[in-house]
Amino acid sequence: MEKRRKAIRDMVNQLGEVNFDQLRELFPKVSDVTLRKDLKYLDETQQLIRIHGGAKSLPHAVNYHFRSSVNHEEKREIAVKASGLINAHDSIFVTAGTTCIELAECLPIMPLYVFTDGILTASRFPCSKDINVEIFGGEVDLNVMRVGGPSVLDALENLRFNTAFLGTPGFHPDYGFAVLSSSIAAIFQKVIERSDKVVMLMDSSKVNYSYTPRMIPMEDVDIVVTDDKLDPQIRKKLEGKGITVL
Repeated sequence: MEKRRKAIRDMVNQLGEVNFDQLRELFPKVSDVTLRKDLKYLDETQQLIRIHGGAKSLPHAVNYHFRSSVNHEEKREIAVKASGLINAHDSIFVTAGTTCIELAECLPIMPLYVFTDGILTASRFPCSKDINVEIFGGEVDLNVMRVGGPSVLDALENLRFNTAFLGTPGFHPDYGFAVLSSSIAAIFQKVIERSDKVVMLMDSSKVNYSYTPRMIPMEDVDIVVTDDKLDPQIRKKLEGKGITVL
């Protein structure tokens, strides 16, 4: 139950607003009565706002504050480990999201070219003349503090990254890493195509066995950086797909 409610909350946070049909699509085996109880609980515990026919996220400032406080120590641990994968003169992509913001804050001070679609991510990189930071221009989604749209895809066509650092709201061991909007999915797919190495930052709580219509297959990811609470069977599954787990 807790994993399902977390998946619902993450979906609403990512999309800003969802309707009941989208929830049915995400949880086809869960009854309407149970889903309505989930929304009622999440509304009463101030994790989202229940509306007629669905739910919407909290105002973006409150939403970010809540998400950043969840599993903060694990996210920091992941960020520190991920920062060790960066080399001087690398070109890297770091996406939006609370774990990626932690990575931005502990980025090593060395000559780097850094690109991001995250508004808050961009604001947390170290202020250093050695680090060149670019944020894409485009449509701003204040629910997730992310830039998207066709202009981002166009810009990515002319770029190449040594390493891309991505995040996910959930992981299913049969289907891969969840993506909760077509816009994010398109950007991630283009980033994957343009990157030599793809790194997924994922704390152990993201293993929720739910899936969305849009998934990043495990074959597209080279490294998963996680915390020490990851289920050994999940680690084995990832490594069986040729993924290095740190």
